[in-house]
Amino acid sequence: MKKVLIGLGLLSTLAMGMGENYPTEKLISGNSAKKILENDKNVVLIDVRPKVKFMMNNVKGSYNMWREDMQPQDKRYGEVTGMRASREEMEAKLNKMGVNENTTLLLTGNGLDEYRLWWILDLYGFENIKIVDGGYEALKESGVKTTFGGGASEKKGNYQFPKIADKDTLANIDEVKNNINNNHVAILDTRSDKEFLGEDLKKGAFVKGRIPNSIHIEWTDVAEKNLKLKPISEIKEMYEKCGITPDKEIIPYCQSAVRSAHTTFVLKEILKYPKVKNYDGSWIEWSFEAKNKKVDVITGE
Repeated sequence: MKKVLIGLGLLSTLAMGMGENYPTEKLISGNSAKKILENDKNVVLIDVRPKVKFMMNNVKGSYNMWREDMQPQDKRYGEVTGMRASREEMEAKLNKMGVNENTTLLLTGNGLDEYRLWWILDLYGFENIKIVDGGYEALKESGVKTTFGGGASEKKGNYQFPKIADKDTLANIDEVKNNINNNHVAILDTRSDKEFLGEDLKKGAFVKGRIPNSIHIEWTDVAEKNLKLKPISEIKEMYEKCGITPDKEIIPYCQSAVRSAHTTFVLKEILKYPKVKNYDGSWIEWSFEAKNKKVDVITGE
């Protein structure tokens, strides 16, 4: 009996890395995604990888979106690139996939950018979204049928986002400025060590460094090498040791709010933090303002 209990405990521990065992229906395993694809006649699979990678190998019947598809089609933000597309722009893209109000959106990708798409759609009010834990590789391992080429043909959908205000999960630059010295707000830098220290400058940014008083936890720190999430207990302990606690408002940022969208998902959907706002302008916007001497930056340890 003792051996059985030990065995069950081990299985339970191993299972913690599987999407179904997290306290959200929005993160699922590759096997669960395969079942949805087989049984839900109103599911739309969106593969959020670069077009070239998508065309080399994708799940039959899926659609492709990449970063430029989630951005405005004009220069409304000036020199600040990477910002989110509008409700109207995102609606138009969904409707080309045949989406309606009863559609289940299944997101897969490189283990990162699908979380950016989730954040934008969730912000505008689309609720029925599921993300494959571990991305496209996890979905392919489930045994789904894959193919080569450009993906599914355009369809005509009739989806409209709910006519309500956007969810309170977006931070703008004024909120960040006003809360740098607020002990009840944590500005969370999710970039690499070199970016945080001011040793590396990514394309699109204007100066090196970080936002003053920001806490650094790289987005990959919550994931295994295969980009599946670590057990909740490990994630929770890591954040809390660094002062990222549920009693605070958390504002994650990165270069262009892609990596920070992943962190936003983890904090909001996995740890159930009540107040998390992704800074959409992120380092590109902040560094642009810093170049114009309107905000400060910090470098070094």
